Amino acid sequence: MDQKANILVLGTSGAGKSTLINAVIGREVAKVGYGKHGTEKMQAYESEDLSFRLIDSRGFDYSFWGTQKTVKDMSDWMKSGLRDKKPRIHMLWFCVDATSKRFTAKTLKTLEYVKKEWKDIPTIVVLTKSFFPAEDKENIEMVQETFRKMAKRTGRPVAIIPVLAYPPKGMEILPRGIEELICVTEENLDSAFKDSDEAVRRYDLKCKKANAQALTAVSASSAAVVGAIPIGVPDAVILTPLETGLITGISKIYGMNQKDDFTKTIASRIVEAGAVSMAAKAAINQLKLVPGVANLAADVLNAIVAGTIVFGIGEASVIVMEKVYVGDIDKENLDWINGIVNSKMGKAVAKITEIMSKNNGKIKPKEIIEVLVKK
Repeated sequence: MDQKANILVLGTSGAGKSTLINAVIGREVAKVGYGKHGTEKMQAYESEDLSFRLIDSRGFDYSFWGTQKTVKDMSDWMKSGLRDKKPRIHMLWFCVDATSKRFTAKTLKTLEYVKKEWKDIPTIVVLTKSFFPAEDKENIEMVQETFRKMAKRTGRPVAIIPVLAYPPKGMEILPRGIEELICVTEENLDSAFKDSDEAVRRYDLKCKKANAQALTAVSASSAAVVGAIPIGVPDAVILTPLETGLITGISKIYGMNQKDDFTKTIASRIVEAGAVSMAAKAAINQLKLVPGVANLAADVLNAIVAGTIVFGIGEASVIVMEKVYVGDIDKENLDWINGIVNSKMGKAVAKITEIMSKNNGKIKPKEIIEVLVKK
């Protein structure tokens, strides 16, 4: 396993990212551009003396479309790291040119977009080109104030460090801040690895939930079609296998062993809870009292009921399977499943009832799922 942390270095074009990287690595590895992009693509640099590697990025804020492309590239890189297709990012160094005397909310929104899936990983703001220590306090306060306004969306930096990587020729100023930056980075690496693992876990759950909800929408649509077809057997004869198939499909998404007795027990408990859901039955009875519903054709009403019930079971299954997946359950007592199914079934039918009440009982079968999946 790779024990080196990956630090993404980002910031506005010309902020001195590549110069900073060269100073930290201890040799000239990154191309330096003066007043233009020095880095045209994501590149990684490392040193045997450091427990982290630096990933340089193309500077943004050079032009509108250039910024959009850069931000997307960085965002895609970071998201790929969640799927192990690119090195996982553990920390951000956000470079701000101290001589610019400004750090805008617009710039911070760019940071927010880049770390969208990695909200909690540590960020160190590096005030590059910090020529004069007397200006440090003012520059640090500038950064703090800007972050304060958007803290809920971006979090706060773990440190704001003034750095002068290389003094300009002809100026008798000593480099400073590099050792402090390395030390602060090293001190936060343990939490950075933990935050990174948590980000991957959240993304994994997010993807599984999205796939499970997509399967639920498809199954509910199929149920609505079945409910609309006049057949000589009770709908339950056809809907129950559909419900079971949906629950099985969701359990597969969450990696549950289909041959395992516990998995089978979970599935059967969800089906049983759905069949006797008092919330669903009460809500359906309420639905029939909505003005205009009495005039609906039987096939339309059956489609509404069938699609809604299957949707509710799917939504409940997502919650149940996620709890099983993360180990947040009591295997000895599964009565909590009844409460989840009851709640989701009731909410699904209540949502349809609300929409139909507003439309005097009118709703097209094909609109059922659109209404249910809309947040």
